[in-house]
Amino acid sequence: MIAGHTMLPVGAILPYAAPVNATDGSPQQGYPDAASRAYDLHLSRQGWLVCDGRALAVARYPELFRVIGHIYGQAGAGFFLLPDYRGRGLRGVNYGAEGPDQRLRDPDATQRLPSGDGGWQGNQVGTVQDDALQAHEHLYKMAIPGGLAAEGSPVFGRYQTPDPQTNGLEAPTSGFTPPISARQAAETRVKNVYVNFIIKYTKNDIIAKCWPLPLWPE
Repeated sequence: MIAGHTMLPVGAILPYAAPVNATDGSPQQGYPDAASRAYDLHLSRQGWLVCDGRALAVARYPELFRVIGHIYGQAGAGFFLLPDYRGRGLRGVNYGAEGPDQRLRDPDATQRLPSGDGGWQGNQVGTVQDDALQAHEHLYKMAIPGGLAAEGSPVFGRYQTPDPQTNGLEAPTSGFTPPISARQAAETRVKNVYVNFIIKYTKNDIIAKCWPLPLWPE
């Protein structure tokens, strides 16, 4: 339990390094089966919920609803959605902040999408973006045929640099010792580590005192 956790406001988000219940998770040695809900129950009794986008009843979580309302979406009358941070990195809301080029630090801030149906969109907290590559161009040398060989194949006598354009080929790395091996994947990403994000749903610390035993062997 976090010492002095009651000083954190309702709606506070923390990275959490321990397991949570995951429908696609497999049991690990020494830990309870994810289907037991033990992980989420342990957190809930300390005033925290996993940021997994689930629908919550307003009547059951009134403190959290007063803070985040329908920012992250709605799920029918009397229900609101938790933020869903699974598989996503967090980014500060841009508002009016500009970079050295006098453009918004997030150039697509006004195009951001809602997390769920009925959620906020644009340059506001709770909105999402999909992954993307920055628009860019590559220079390459275009061979200019100087004539035909005896077999009828072209002979290239000179090269010119055309207007910048993307040729769709991977640019080889060079000038590094030791040489760099380019890694390819289905997305553009930085080196990262997985954590779970949890959100504080109540300022009441009494519930934190009713969990006397550990959930799993230590």
